[in-house]
Amino acid sequence: MSKLHELLAIENDTRAQAEATRKDLENTFDKKGHHFTKKVVTFKSNSDGVPDKVESQLNLQTTVASELKWISEKIGKAIDTGHQVDVANTTAKADVTLDSGDVLLKDLPATSLLRLEHRLTEVRSLVHSIPTLDPAKGFEPDPKEGEGIYRARNDERQRTEKQFSFQVMVPATDKHPAQVKELMLDKPIGTILTQEWSSLITVSDKGRMLDRIEELLRAVKKARARANDMKIDDAKDKIGAKVLDYVFKGSK
Repeated sequence: MSKLHELLAIENDTRAQAEATRKDLENTFDKKGHHFTKKVVTFKSNSDGVPDKVESQLNLQTTVASELKWISEKIGKAIDTGHQVDVANTTAKADVTLDSGDVLLKDLPATSLLRLEHRLTEVRSLVHSIPTLDPAKGFEPDPKEGEGIYRARNDERQRTEKQFSFQVMVPATDKHPAQVKELMLDKPIGTILTQEWSSLITVSDKGRMLDRIEELLRAVKKARARANDMKIDDAKDKIGAKVLDYVFKGSK
C-alpha cells in the first residue's frame, strides 16, 4: 500500500525512465538491426581435400522478444504509477471494453484512461519501429536456434577466378604456324554458401500488434467518455503488464 505523496515522488522518475528507455530501444530497432541477425558465410571448395571455410559470421546479440520483455518492465511501471496516482485523485471510472465485447480492464479512473491513452500512443510508435523479416528471403521458424528465431533460405553462389586459356583461331599448315588467341576466362572454383538467421518478427505479427493497439486505443477513448458518470473505490491492481502483454503478445 502506497500513500499518494509517495507515488507523486516517484511518478516523474518512472515516466522519465520509461521515455528514455523507449527512445533508446526505438533507436536500436532503427539503427542496429544487425543485433537481431545471425549470419554465416562459408566458402565450399570444389577441390577434394579442401575443407569448408567460414569467411564471415555475425552472431545474434539479442532478440526482439527479450527487448520487448525488458522494455515492458519500464513502461509497465510508469503506467502503473500514473494509474495509482489517478485512483487516489478521482472517483470516475469505466471499463475498457474491446470490440469483441470482452472487458480487458475494469474500473479505470478517467484520468488514468487519459494517461493510458497517451502511453499507448507512445507504445504504438515503438511497435511501428520494430523491424520485420524480409519476405523475399523465405524465413521460416528454426526451433533449433530457439523460440522466435527464423532461418532464411540458403543462398548459394558460384565463386570464380580469372584463368588464361588459349584458342586456336587458324590451324597450322605446312607453310604457316597456327594462329592462337589468348583468352581470360572466369572458371568456377567453388560455392559461397550464405546462411542467415534472424530474431525479427514477421510483417503479419507486427500488423496484428498494431491492430490490437488501435483497437485498445479506441476502447480507452470510449471508456474515458463514460468514466465521468461512474464512482470509484480505491483500486489496488496494476494494469501495465496486462496492457503490454496484450499489445506485444496478444490476448491468451
